[in-house]
Amino acid sequence: MGMLLSLFKGILSESGRVQPTVKEKQAETDALRKLWRRGQGAPVNGIAIDYSFYSPVEHGADPAKKYPLVIIMAGALEGVVPGFELTANALAYWTAPHIQQRFPNGGAYLLIGRAPEEKKLYWDSTKLTAPFKAAIDGFIAANENVDTQRIYSIGWCLGGTGSLNLAAGYPGFFAAAIVITPSRPFSHTEARRLANTPFWLMGCKADNYVSYRGIVQKSQRRLNRCAKDPAHKLLTSCENAPDVFLAEVITFIQNHDMWDTLAEDMRPDKPTLTGLVTENGAGNAVETPQAVKWLTSFTAPPQAEPFTPCKRDLAVRLYERFEAPRRANLLLALLHVLDRRGFIDLYPKKKKKKKNP
Repeated sequence: MGMLLSLFKGILSESGRVQPTVKEKQAETDALRKLWRRGQGAPVNGIAIDYSFYSPVEHGADPAKKYPLVIIMAGALEGVVPGFELTANALAYWTAPHIQQRFPNGGAYLLIGRAPEEKKLYWDSTKLTAPFKAAIDGFIAANENVDTQRIYSIGWCLGGTGSLNLAAGYPGFFAAAIVITPSRPFSHTEARRLANTPFWLMGCKADNYVSYRGIVQKSQRRLNRCAKDPAHKLLTSCENAPDVFLAEVITFIQNHDMWDTLAEDMRPDKPTLTGLVTENGAGNAVETPQAVKWLTSFTAPPQAEPFTPCKRDLAVRLYERFEAPRRANLLLALLHVLDRRGFIDLYPKKKKKKKNP
């Protein structure tokens, strides 16, 4: 859930150049979005996932080299219509040349999947895990320059839970993953499956939508207990974060948006997060790394394991049975309200029948 809130604040970048104004930076990001194209995966169980993607090879990268692939799963309300998964958040900024150059060989494929929210399906539903994996596999098969040892996953809010579903459902497929404010805790089984996967969790202590103690910290404790290398399990917290807005004017969730800072590659002088602290799985404080540098420091051999749903504990079963449908109905109601108020135009209007004279 993001609406380009306070993404482009700051005076100086890490290189010391003067930062553009908010309008200039937003215009830059809008221009970067034009470099992306649309795609769609093969249907699985009647569900086909469409997505937006960026190819470095199509924009000047050496076609003789291999490039990482970053899979991105956005929050709720960012999949309402095809293409909105790209325009509703600022991760398109990773297309900027100075961030692309931070990847191995100077570029990376980026793929932002769209949850089919028109079907009341969000990324936290395991029904989307196998269809999205099929879309990813199809994309890799169609792009021979993807480095299959450098596939990474990023997700936030409901997309964070979706990223968890993918990583735990296909252990070893992702070389590393970043999950921000997931909508539910990781189960014990999921934590065990992720024992070898470098994992970076993020959450805000004042978030009024995702409980920091009940979800983020609990998940991290389970990850740490199972970790083969605690140094590869990170937890980043902050005291306050930007709010999430609907239609850019209505405060929806307070202290929830940590992914705007991620879009700036965790720039250390970013002022939108206060009290930022990062620790590893052993509980030791560490410097908050740049996301690109952290992700690409890990590689993993390609995996061909079939999807195996995790044995879910009681809390996860209750979430999928009761909490997830409740949130889906709430979000659907919000979409209808925004549509009626004229903020968005999603649903076909019923034509009024003409009265006979």
